[in-house]
Amino acid sequence: MSRWSKSRAQTEPFAAIISVGMLVIGIGIFAVYMGGLVPNSGQSATADQTIDLVWNDIEEDGTFYGHDDGEQVLTDSVTADALPAGATVYVRVTAIDEDGQEYEASAGFPSGYPDDTSVLDVWTLEDDVESEGIPERASVATRTIPITVENRANTRTGTLEVAVW
Repeated sequence: MSRWSKSRAQTEPFAAIISVGMLVIGIGIFAVYMGGLVPNSGQSATADQTIDLVWNDIEEDGTFYGHDDGEQVLTDSVTADALPAGATVYVRVTAIDEDGQEYEASAGFPSGYPDDTSVLDVWTLEDDVESEGIPERASVATRTIPITVENRANTRTGTLEVAVW
């Protein structure tokens, strides 16, 4: 056989296709495995990102002014840009005032809010969460925030909770 033979160092096309296919499958399995280990991926990252965007919408000078009508502030302030596309979001702000009374404001944002939803959809979502709670499959993020409870001067430490499903 000559040193420059045509049959030297050639691979059958079928064997090459199988090799490339196995490599692609291996990379795919590795990517799926690493998907659970990489931070800021998955559904919990959605809630973490959403809570930051919601806070940017509802805060004014670093404080949530809920002393007048906190639920209306939530509904009016949260924009569609802060909500993940195709997801349902429930926002709750809570605090304890000096008398030990709990202050709470909440708002629900159904999937498609505000363009593809009605007031009835919002009410239904809020009633469902009120009666059944936040679904177990929901991704939930919480954050400590300052809240005005009775007036602008009466600021308390409160909690912003965002659930996404």
